[in-house]
Amino acid sequence: MESTYQRIKRQKNLIIVFFLFLVVNLLILYFGYLKKEKTSKGPPQIPQVEKKIEIDFSVLENPILKELQPFEKIPPPNLEEIGRENPFSQIK
Repeated sequence: MESTYQRIKRQKNLIIVFFLFLVVNLLILYFGYLKKEKTSKGPPQIPQVEKKIEIDFSVLENPILKELQPFEKIPPPNLEEIGRENPFSQIK
């Protein structure tokens, strides 16, 4: 059995841990949710930079890509080849 001294020491340690946990959670709430940032008037100014977009089509001239052929169209299956009307019903 625990002695009275050990029980009191354990309770003090638990109280310290509880208050540390409480302080950490309050700090997270304050800095994460409750603290409002200073708002500026008007929309933020975005610097206008014109970028010219260039597409490199030389990749398409690769001989391997020139050998590729389009796929043939696959015809839909016949209605007679399709399975049961209700695939979840019991097999008789």
